[in-house]
Amino acid sequence: MREVAELVSAFAANSHLMLAYVTGRHLSLAQAGIAEFGLPEPDWFVCDVGTSVYRKTNGGFEPDEAYREAMRTAFGGLSGDDVRAAIGAIEGLDLQEAEKQAEFKVSYYTEGRPEAFLETVQSRLDAARAKVNLVASFDPVTERGLLDVLPAGVAKDSAVRYLHDAAGVDEEHLVYAGDSGNDRAAMLAGYRVIVVGNADEGLKKDLGIESVAQGTAERIYFAEHPYARGVLEGLRHFGFVK
Repeated sequence: MREVAELVSAFAANSHLMLAYVTGRHLSLAQAGIAEFGLPEPDWFVCDVGTSVYRKTNGGFEPDEAYREAMRTAFGGLSGDDVRAAIGAIEGLDLQEAEKQAEFKVSYYTEGRPEAFLETVQSRLDAARAKVNLVASFDPVTERGLLDVLPAGVAKDSAVRYLHDAAGVDEEHLVYAGDSGNDRAAMLAGYRVIVVGNADEGLKKDLGIESVAQGTAERIYFAEHPYARGVLEGLRHFGFVK
C-alpha cells in the first residue's frame, strides 16, 4: 500500500530514529503482520498488551529477561489458568483464541462494549485475591469488545516507560501512536502522542478532555488520516520527519 511505503521511506531516510511496535498481539502474530503489510522492522517489540518485551538481536528478537522477571513478580505467582478459573463462565464473555493468550495475559471477547462486564469480572477476581489489571477496548470494525486481564499495574504504558529507560530515549523525543482503548494509559503518560484518524470516537473525546485536564493537550495530535498515513502525518507535525 502506498501509505505504508511512504512510512517505510520516511524511516529509511531518518536512520537515527528508533522504532518499537506496541501491540496486543503475540510476537509471532506481530511479525506476521509486519511481513504481510511490508512495515519497517522495529528495534523493539512490546507484545501481549505490554506484558512482554523483545529486543532485536543478530538472530532476530529475544525476550527481555529483566522485563519478564518484573512481570512474574507483578503477577504474584498467579497463572493464566488461575485467572480463568476465578472468572469462570459469564454469558457474553468468551475466551479469545489460544494464540492470543500469553504467559502474563488472559484475553476475552465481549458481546458489545466490554465496560458492562468489568464489575462482575473484577468482583470474581477480588474474591480470589487476584492482583490484576483489567484493560477494556472496543473494535468498531467487528463491533466486538476486548477485555485483557494483566498483572497489577501493567499495561502498554508501563512497557513504554521500560523502553524509555532501556533505550535511553528522553521524553521529548518519544512519540506514541495508537488507535485503541488499550492505548489510553500510554497516551496520557506525558509523551508526544499521535491519535490516528481511525481511532474510536469515544477514545478521541476522552483523550481530548483528559489531556486538557492534565495540561498536556499540546502533546497530543489528532491525525486526519488513518493507520500508517496517520502516523506519518503525526511525525511530520512533531518535526521528526519531513
